Amino acid sequence: MTSAKDQLIQELDQTPDFVVQEVLNFLLFIKVRLKHKNREDQTSSSQQTSSLPPFLQFVEEISAQIPTEEWAKLPSDLSKNIDHYLYGSPKDEE
Repeated sequence: MTSAKDQLIQELDQTPDFVVQEVLNFLLFIKVRLKHKNREDQTSSSQQTSSLPPFLQFVEEISAQIPTEEWAKLPSDLSKNIDHYLYGSPKDEE
């Protein structure tokens, strides 16, 4: 009986490079998520309380990684006209 790791290696040997790249990207993504989850678990186990729920705390951490000049590029009416910017709907000019 072969292990899952051995089976994955066998499949990767028979897979086109562009698919292998996607699998690698997915694996790295999962590892980052697990690392983040482990950090959250350690934080919650140490009884540290946060003023934000976990999801909003996650959003805040991601937002903090974006440079200020990139935030400045966003339209000031983005929340009001999100459909315009995503789908081309008419703008709400109110």
